Amino acid sequence: MNPGALTAAVVGTGGLVGYLALFVALHRLPTGYDPVRNAVSDYAVGNYKSLFRSALLLSSVAVLALAIALTVDPGAPPLKTSNLVYLYLVPAMRVGMSLFPTDLEGEKLTHTGRLHYLFAIAAFAFTYAAISGMTQTLGGLSPWQSVHGLLYALDWLCLISLILLIVTLIPRLRIVFGLFERAFLVTTNLWLLVVGICLIVKAA
Repeated sequence: MNPGALTAAVVGTGGLVGYLALFVALHRLPTGYDPVRNAVSDYAVGNYKSLFRSALLLSSVAVLALAIALTVDPGAPPLKTSNLVYLYLVPAMRVGMSLFPTDLEGEKLTHTGRLHYLFAIAAFAFTYAAISGMTQTLGGLSPWQSVHGLLYALDWLCLISLILLIVTLIPRLRIVFGLFERAFLVTTNLWLLVVGICLIVKAA
């Protein structure tokens, strides 16, 4: 593997581990938010907003670094250019989410809040589009072939959690929105983490 790609893979993998660690920390701190009901973006409003922004920054850098590493090796082809583009768009959407904080549940929807929701929807859509598009291709390549079952399982869990996340946008079901949003975020980041680890293994 190209040394630059290896560096990007290490940065990406490390960033994902850091993000998941901060994600867990946010759920152990006395934030006052309900992980079943409240959206993850609500952490950006409150005493722990700096921790949330750090987590979002780590995740964004990690995804960008993995996109760079995958562009170099295995590259396109065999990966489709469109799927790599989706992955590159994810950090850009997350920057938008950071610039425009969300409105808390029950508050009047503001212009800033609407922009946040648009960026969040786009980030989720691009994330799943990249994952679903790359799973089959990577599953047939070494070293991802050795974990193809895990990649496929995580891909399906991403899809299921995304569908349930969308369903819980219905007002009557909003009380469990946060649960399925967290399920989507955890499964997508685990998929990316597995891919990043395989990139490092490939270079070893």
